[in-house]
Amino acid sequence: MKRRLISVAVIFFIIIFAFVAWTVSPGAGIPVLTYHHIGEGPEWYYVRASDFEQQLDFLKNSGYTPISVMELAEGLSGRRQLPSRPIVITFDDGYEDNYLAAMPILGKVGMRGTFFIVTGKMGQPGYLSWQQAKEMSARGMEIGSHTVNHYTLNEINLKELERELLASRLMLENNIPAAAPIFANPFGETSPAVVDLLGRAGYTAACSSVVGINQPGENLFMIRRLSVHRPNYGLWDFRVRLWLLNMAGRLGV
Repeated sequence: MKRRLISVAVIFFIIIFAFVAWTVSPGAGIPVLTYHHIGEGPEWYYVRASDFEQQLDFLKNSGYTPISVMELAEGLSGRRQLPSRPIVITFDDGYEDNYLAAMPILGKVGMRGTFFIVTGKMGQPGYLSWQQAKEMSARGMEIGSHTVNHYTLNEINLKELERELLASRLMLENNIPAAAPIFANPFGETSPAVVDLLGRAGYTAACSSVVGINQPGENLFMIRRLSVHRPNYGLWDFRVRLWLLNMAGRLGV
């Protein structure tokens, strides 16, 4: 009887161990994170520099390897072999604190990021200048388009939409030779018309605000992302949300 209880206990602990190992091990999907501001501010999308650095340290110590959106697109389409635990770190809108705060922390931790900029706002107060964006590109950061004027794409006509997509890409190429043909939808809004025009406007991939993990073979103009907001409970906020994202990917949710 005692031997049988021991056997049952051993089997139980093996099952528990296997379940825990399964939940914490990396899945097949690739997470993409979205940031906006790095610094102090009243809105939810301001992430303090200390929190940002702590999050990057956690990713690095957990074995994640940051890749660019272009590398992600090539990996999802089967044209590139990606590292064992890839992750993409993106920033929307092109705020100046991306250069002043985010880039130094990324460099300190040894990571890279992708920055989607609103080309019509370059040089305005609070936004990146072209010189800053060029320097970021020279330091290994990826620069992509976030339109010219940051309109909600579903609220403008097709001619304006085409102009926003094409003009922003051309402005990037003229000012930053290494800029990538990638796009992020303002406010995360997209539609079949937007997806169709993105390919015709010369883009290779586009990021949305649809929450989820990215799997091989999926639509490259509908890349899913997880928005990172100011944490209420320190690093635990970030860790739990990333864990839930990976679990949803494992379960196919």
